[in-house]
Amino acid sequence: MKTKTIIDTTQTNATLTVLDDDSDVDIEILKNVSPQEASIGDPVTFQIIPTNFGPTEATVIEILDVFPNGMNFVSALASEGIFDNSTFIWSIDMLSSNQSETLTLVTQIASSTVLLNVALLSSLNEPDRDPTNNMDEAEVVVDNCFYITNGLSPNNDGFNDTFYIECIEKFPGNNLKIYSRYGVQIYESDNYQNNWDGKANRGIPNTSKVLPVGTYFYILDLNTKDEPLVGWLYLNY
Repeated sequence: MKTKTIIDTTQTNATLTVLDDDSDVDIEILKNVSPQEASIGDPVTFQIIPTNFGPTEATVIEILDVFPNGMNFVSALASEGIFDNSTFIWSIDMLSSNQSETLTLVTQIASSTVLLNVALLSSLNEPDRDPTNNMDEAEVVVDNCFYITNGLSPNNDGFNDTFYIECIEKFPGNNLKIYSRYGVQIYESDNYQNNWDGKANRGIPNTSKVLPVGTYFYILDLNTKDEPLVGWLYLNY
């Protein structure tokens, strides 16, 4: 025996609600740096400036700063919102039409490479009408201030009387070690100040007398993210 099921569709209805998106948001990201040329150890300031050029407000905005490996983070100051220095995300609740805000990042150069800083719009509650202006970048050029001489002649003639490292004062906390050609450490200085005149303060002999003429080797740790510098110098009189 077959049964037949009848569905009464006269009592069935559904309502479809379509919400129009009437937002008109355009977030532009600008980034600048000062100074544009500096030396290792110098402070450098970046600014990130988002502006809403759309006629309606933008909400729940997140801006990511792609922080360069060649710099040390020092501090951050946001004119609006919260900056998280663990994720480098700047969160802003709202930007009205034509409203701009500024994030100021203070950094220190730790390397001569990887100094490009990029800022980009990573999240937004509304659709952004022009994605072509959602990112900007700024780069620092490191000058040639840092230079290590390869010799000294401590004879009090006023020329090369000490082992001279140009701009070493920009690296507080540096450490210099000097070795004989036999691998014996004969000198060490924390926060070296261009004052080594060929006298030993380590190893044998540990005296204030001048060392023999010859080639010596140094290891210089600048207290940055880079590996220590290794090289040689020639001592003569």
